[in-house]
Amino acid sequence: MGNGADTMGIVRQRREKIVDILREREEADIGLLVKKLNSSEATIRRDLNALEMDDRIIRVRGGARLINPESLVTKTFEQKRQIMAAEKERIAKKAAEFVEPGMVIAMDSGTTIWRVAAALKEKGSLQIITSALAVVEELGSIDDMAIHLIGGKFRLSNLDFVGPMSISAVSGFHADVAIIAVDALIAGKGTYGNDEDSAALTRAIGKCAEKRIVVADHTKIGARGYCQILSNTEIDILITDTGINPELVKELLKESFELIMA
Repeated sequence: MGNGADTMGIVRQRREKIVDILREREEADIGLLVKKLNSSEATIRRDLNALEMDDRIIRVRGGARLINPESLVTKTFEQKRQIMAAEKERIAKKAAEFVEPGMVIAMDSGTTIWRVAAALKEKGSLQIITSALAVVEELGSIDDMAIHLIGGKFRLSNLDFVGPMSISAVSGFHADVAIIAVDALIAGKGTYGNDEDSAALTRAIGKCAEKRIVVADHTKIGARGYCQILSNTEIDILITDTGINPELVKELLKESFELIMA
């Protein structure tokens, strides 16, 4: 009986250590946890499965992310994030490569922008202009980040602010780079949003910057457009993923913007 109780105590301690590591890092891969806890990969996988069943963590590809029950962003976006998760992470990291310390960066909202914000954490001193609470949650606690949150009409579904007040606020800023997400990009035409409020604000964010980077996974390329955001001639860089249809690649290579497939 004693040995069994001791074993369970060790298991509980190890799982609490996993949670502590995730509190510090927000997300960790299995290899890191194996190294930190000096345990086998099979043991760590069992621990992660148990913690997920207890609703303490969320399994992500290759690792885990801590569930924060107080985080409105996690509650709203975590399920959406799992769609094209790996692609969005690669796109976000590539977008972050165009950001240098001291820059003013404008960003709109959405799950891909959320991951871009996470990728900017190690970029040093930045001025961030955004309409998204997800960006504030990711970067607001970092000393070197100055966050300018654009107000307006709050949308719970997207955790952002839109409307005439938001557009007016954006017009008072000048950014080095705008990183924007879109619902569709059509070769020869431009980028589009699925509602007028989002399109109008993203357009304003894009136009306040010297350089405009569009981040969109391959499912958005060639999708149906509704409200135009920017024409293709107003885009400097498109970052998508390698899942894009080869025929669409040929069309996009004819555009004036730089095409990057992460």
